[in-house]
Amino acid sequence: MMLTSFKRLAQVKTRPITFGERFGLDSAGQVARDLAEVVRDGVRGKRFQFNLGSLALLRPELALPAYVGLFPGDGMAPIFNLFDRNGGGLRYTQRVSRSSCRDFRGGALTYDEHDGTDLVCPVGTPLCAAAPGVVVMIRHRWLRGGLTVAVDHGGGVLTQYSHCSRAVTELGEPVERGQPVALSGASGYDLVQFFPWLAPHIHFMVYLAGRPVDPFLAPGEVARPGSWYHGNAPQPSGPLPGDPARLSPSPVSAEMLERVAQACRDPAIRAEIDRVADNRPALAALVEDALGHDSWAFPARLHRVSVRPDNPPDPVAMTLPLPISAYCGVRLADTRWSAPAR
Repeated sequence: MMLTSFKRLAQVKTRPITFGERFGLDSAGQVARDLAEVVRDGVRGKRFQFNLGSLALLRPELALPAYVGLFPGDGMAPIFNLFDRNGGGLRYTQRVSRSSCRDFRGGALTYDEHDGTDLVCPVGTPLCAAAPGVVVMIRHRWLRGGLTVAVDHGGGVLTQYSHCSRAVTELGEPVERGQPVALSGASGYDLVQFFPWLAPHIHFMVYLAGRPVDPFLAPGEVARPGSWYHGNAPQPSGPLPGDPARLSPSPVSAEMLERVAQACRDPAIRAEIDRVADNRPALAALVEDALGHDSWAFPARLHRVSVRPDNPPDPVAMTLPLPISAYCGVRLADTRWSAPAR
């Protein structure tokens, strides 16, 4: 069913989002360096890989209302990409092709190797912690996700919020479930490249012991850490009964963390590592993100290692990372070619 009604909500009382923040453009020097990398990778065939199915990512009926600041009238956030159950989280090669991808239902509302859930929302929407935790990463990689904030929920469970315009929390800050951690944006190379046809959205990721997982459950799957609190009908929420008032960040294997950090071969990522070298939870979150999305910066023998102990993750359940003032749930924005066969 297509969305036919919209509403405009009161703006968050905060400093206006600048053009640079909206699209993740920090400076002319940064843009020049990143575009030079795009050209180099394009020559090598490494940058975004397309096929005819990639055209399904261009959704003007979702993008244009969101870009002018309209929220869905029914409060249901559109999801236009789910986690790829065939390749999501196994590797990252910046593919946006649709060849072997399958979502949790067996449909194709995703693309190859997609490792998160894409929730459409207007730029400036508060992005809320999906569970109580501690902010452990605020990372800007324009060529991959733009500004990304990560929250450690303890026991080996982390979440990431990408394509942000601005972080509204600080590294090391404790947060409650439902507390804003960032403002949404359209930052990152892919959103800028396809503006305004690719909808502004939050790329929401759940990590278990350093590996991305799908918060949705396939038919027959038992609830596990990192799945939605409300089953496959996620809802936004404030603090819930049983939420800890404060928690400790997830445990880390100090020896493996040091080994991986020291092996980084890219000067820019190495500089990021050095800035948080004395903050073990932040270093672990950064290294996990870099191993997954910047694996070329590390020796191949380290690509699949974990910087976490082998303890099973704690049973943390996620709520929708969007504000309860604007949303009450989600809808799967299927097209004729993405819905599962009946």
